[in-house]
Amino acid sequence: MPLSIAEENYLSTSLSQKPPCRPDGRDPHTFRPLDAAAGILPATNGSARIRLCDGGECIVGVKAEVEVCGGKPVEVQCDIAGQLNNSPLQSFLCTTLESAVRNALPPSHLSISNKYTYKLYIDGIILDHVSHPLTLLSMTIFLALLNTRLPTLITEDNTDENDEIGLPQFESDWQQSRLLCDDWLPPLVQLAVVAGRNVFVDPTGEEAAVSDGGILAIWHQSKVVGLRTVNTRDSSRQVFNVKSVATAVDVLTQTSREVENALRKVVAST
Repeated sequence: MPLSIAEENYLSTSLSQKPPCRPDGRDPHTFRPLDAAAGILPATNGSARIRLCDGGECIVGVKAEVEVCGGKPVEVQCDIAGQLNNSPLQSFLCTTLESAVRNALPPSHLSISNKYTYKLYIDGIILDHVSHPLTLLSMTIFLALLNTRLPTLITEDNTDENDEIGLPQFESDWQQSRLLCDDWLPPLVQLAVVAGRNVFVDPTGEEAAVSDGGILAIWHQSKVVGLRTVNTRDSSRQVFNVKSVATAVDVLTQTSREVENALRKVVAST
């Protein structure tokens, strides 16, 4: 529901003051409680579900298919309940997260032989969202990739012998499969908003609506590897100073590390 002018002014003032006051009482660097689970879809190589306390929910499944080398290694698709396909938000989410995963994934982790490779199809559905769904979808993809397993090739020679039928042969025992992320971690894409000189992680829809704009950070290998601004409100107003961006990098570095560790514990307990 759109905020009235009075509500917008009150919330904007509350977020911009020192110290800031969020409507739900959270610290600027604190995420809302969430419920996360991995390995929920049996017909996939990996899967995950995350539910937020505001009702937001996302489910992601990962399928690995054998293809001839040379194509793009990752494809991300996402349906958003209540929105048409190819909506601006859907296109933004898919393009951003596909690029982040593709750039971070070592080609050797998908390699089967000189001729064949795995291609990852990452399919998500956002069942509901009140706040901007970028962080929600990114965390769910991260968790699903941590849960992804790839079947083990029987022998290198067997791949060449089966060129005539088109595909290599794999172990049928799933216990012999390997984790995609045995020595690699996927990227996390986090969104924070700026209000005055304050930076807030995991913003609610109302906070984003009155903010000066958003800052998107790609976290990988224990550091922020990408940064861009995002318009989080209907108007064209988006004002940042150098100090705000530097503060956002520091905040997102700290929170991304905490989120990564928390999601890894979810998979470890599965």
